[in-house]
Amino acid sequence: MAANNLRTELAATAARLIAEEGCEYAQAKRRAAQEILGEDARRSTMPDNHEVEHELRRYLKLFGGDAHRALLTALRTVAADTMQRLHDFEPHLIGAVLNGTATEHSDIHLQLFVDSAKDVELLLINLGVDFDVDDGDGAGERPAALERLSFVVPWTASGAPGRRMIGVRLHIYTRDAVRIAARRRDIAVEEDMHPIEAAGRANLDSVFRLIAESAK
Repeated sequence: MAANNLRTELAATAARLIAEEGCEYAQAKRRAAQEILGEDARRSTMPDNHEVEHELRRYLKLFGGDAHRALLTALRTVAADTMQRLHDFEPHLIGAVLNGTATEHSDIHLQLFVDSAKDVELLLINLGVDFDVDDGDGAGERPAALERLSFVVPWTASGAPGRRMIGVRLHIYTRDAVRIAARRRDIAVEEDMHPIEAAGRANLDSVFRLIAESAK
């Protein structure tokens, strides 16, 4: 099998595992290699995350249909509601819920830009939100997060009837880190990708616009 064809097959299989089982990218790629190559998996050239995401987008477009579009709208609405509660910290939506590759297994990822991470913790405590704290030391991350907070919110959307809660992950940065440009995607490569989805991150106004325009 040609190397390029193999990478595409591995990426497509990994995308299916992400969509159907909620695997993380690294886990999905390992399982795809094992499924396709068996004992030769360790010697294979793995697709990168961009290739997997491209195949995931194709998979969801092919098999998701209206149900996936409704799920995205519901997830983005929950994200917008959460961003409104965190408006003092310049919240921006990132990740799969923004770029359109979210599934029923996906969490909502938000970037916050703050003077002090403790201010976010205090707000969540005042709101009665039970959260977990992780150190922000992400290897090679630019900018480096101060810390990450995670919690769950009630899930009432019909897009995932078996799920009652959805995870929210806050990635907290210093206030001036908002000036560092997000990594954009090439919408010429990703067919039918909305410019806001491709932007890498979106503030609250952009999320509302994306919800409205996606409903047309």
